[in-house]
Amino acid sequence: MRLLLLLVLACAACAHQVQEIDDSDPAVKARIEAALKGTTEVDVRYVTVDFERGTATISGLVNSIDQVRTVSNIIKRVHGVDTVLNNLAVQE
Repeated sequence: MRLLLLLVLACAACAHQVQEIDDSDPAVKARIEAALKGTTEVDVRYVTVDFERGTATISGLVNSIDQVRTVSNIIKRVHGVDTVLNNLAVQE
């Protein structure tokens, strides 16, 4: 009986610790922006992000085609992003 009670209490404690991820447009946009600001590979000062219903649209200027790919790859890994529309241009 004690074992059963311990198992029930352990399961209840685990269930309390689970938080749902906020997939609202503003929350996903904030996660994208945080991921971009957290990278040292790309200067994102001139990159803007819009997000609506699973689609991230990125615009602005980066220094190379490799950075265009890097930004896109970072955003694709963010929870809640289904599609990335990449409108970045390479600054010459």
